[in-house]
Amino acid sequence: MLNRLSDLIRLRTFATEQVQPVSGANLAALSDLLPGDQVRAYIKSAMPDGTFLATIRNQPFMLSVPFEAHAGDILQLSVLEREPQMKFAMVKREDYAGLPTKISETARFITALLGETEKLPHAPLAASSAPLLSALPDDSRQTASTLRNTLAHSGVFYEAHQAQWVAGERELESLRREPQGQLKPLGADPPQAAPDGDAEQPAVVILDKAPRLPELPVHRDALAMIKQQLDTLESGRIAWHGLIWHGQPLDWDVDRQPDNASATTDVPPWRTRLRLTLPRLGKIDATLVVAGNAVNVTLRATDAGTRSEMTEQRSSLQQSLRNAGIDATAISVRRDDDL
Repeated sequence: MLNRLSDLIRLRTFATEQVQPVSGANLAALSDLLPGDQVRAYIKSAMPDGTFLATIRNQPFMLSVPFEAHAGDILQLSVLEREPQMKFAMVKREDYAGLPTKISETARFITALLGETEKLPHAPLAASSAPLLSALPDDSRQTASTLRNTLAHSGVFYEAHQAQWVAGERELESLRREPQGQLKPLGADPPQAAPDGDAEQPAVVILDKAPRLPELPVHRDALAMIKQQLDTLESGRIAWHGLIWHGQPLDWDVDRQPDNASATTDVPPWRTRLRLTLPRLGKIDATLVVAGNAVNVTLRATDAGTRSEMTEQRSSLQQSLRNAGIDATAISVRRDDDL
């Protein structure tokens, strides 16, 4: 695809019924380009009329491409002329080596960081060994709030929370509850782990043999968390493992589903999955796909008696969800011997 030097790409703004028109302001983003200058176009999707939705300098455009492109393709373009219509030519793949490149400080930092964090083992978001709940739950709202706060204070969203704090939308004390907020300045005494019974202050893992990143703006004791952040960003999935109450381990995943995964709402659905082994019911797997106020519940169990009891209680669960303002679109109970 990238070796078709003779292929020309004509640029135009949105003007079809299938796409919301945008103003000509996006063309202003290219006003500094002169013939011979080069830019990259990122193909987002194909349109019904044969054109392609793409972004150039973070601005949306429609591209008329004389060959079949696909979502995710990156086109290296060279400006042929600006008037009367902006025109580009494809740059051959072998010509890339001669292009002037400059890597930013941020790119160099991320490259070095990725190289160092690859040396660390993959680990889920286990804040500490302390149970989330001090006793068996008797209030579902409190349990839900505790689980939500566990993710919120896990450190994965620390930088986003910093931005909220700068904007006055989050208290400083909330930041200090996250692992990064408990790190002492480099050269100071290392932070101490929270007491076993203190579930509100997750322990900070100190890596005595953590790789060092000289001349890079990162705390060495934050490397494990940074790896988790990078893994989460790449996979779109948050994984947590720990004790939900004393003696009761819990595996918990949260991930965003594809935008077309829900046929009942325009809200992008989220999936949450909890796996645990209960003393009486045995191995349980509960998967909930949530989109707006609608939820699809799938319960899996290895024990036949447990599945029978779950089936009998489905109507009660559906009524409880309805009382909480949640529309249970489906509740299914399935056998799973692989739990």
